[in-house]
Amino acid sequence: MSITQISIFLENKVGQLAQVCKVLADNDVSLVTLSLAETADFGIARLVVDDTAKAEDVLRRNKYIVKATPVVAVAVPDRPGGMAEVVSTLSAKGCDIEYSYAFALRHGEKAVLVFRFKNNEQATAVIAEAGFATLTENQIQDAAK
Repeated sequence: MSITQISIFLENKVGQLAQVCKVLADNDVSLVTLSLAETADFGIARLVVDDTAKAEDVLRRNKYIVKATPVVAVAVPDRPGGMAEVVSTLSAKGCDIEYSYAFALRHGEKAVLVFRFKNNEQATAVIAEAGFATLTENQIQDAAK
């Protein structure tokens, strides 16, 4: 089970992220989580939002380069070692993690780990077999409200 993440390619200069956030806010799109990576010349903002289709549309209309990517969201207890249990299980089964980021739904309750795998289907099967819960986009959006 996967969810959709939006990646936005940005020039590495002051104000770029602020502009993206304003475009989304002006169009009533809420961020659920965001990860930002950068190089010398550009950055990649990875977002999970409450309305993926709308976000893609408004960002493209505002001349942003946008890519939708399937990622896997895994719920774990929000405590030390929550992520370690999942990544240890994935590693033991040979799942290749390309990148990951995390966010808390409610402090002290659940954390959500977002993963991009080389093979999402294999990783999702390993996660399910180990008894970890993957989340749908609706579950993440509902929990983030």
